[in-house]
Amino acid sequence: MLIKPKNWAVFQHYKDRSPPWIKLHRDILNDRKYMCLPLASKALAPLLWLLASESVDGDFNADVDELSFRLRLSEKDIESGLKPLIDGGFFLDAS
Repeated sequence: MLIKPKNWAVFQHYKDRSPPWIKLHRDILNDRKYMCLPLASKALAPLLWLLASESVDGDFNADVDELSFRLRLSEKDIESGLKPLIDGGFFLDAS
C-alpha cells in the first residue's frame, strides 16, 4: 500500500527536488488531534514524513515489512503506531 501525508503539497517549499531535511511546524504542538495520538504514533509520524520527503508527491511504500527495515523498528511497533495515524487522517491511502 502507498500512503502520503495529509496536505503534503501545502507544506512543500521545494517542489522540484527532495530536500535532505524536513521542516516541522510548531503548530503541531497545538493540534489536539495529533497530541491525543498514542506515543508510538507521535514518534512514528516524523519518521514517515522523512520517508515522504524522498518523493516529489509524498507517496511511499507503507508495507509493514518495508517500513520495519527502512526505520529499523519492529513490525509490532510499526503496526501499533501506523494504524492511529491512518485512522486519524494524518496519512492517506495513495494507492
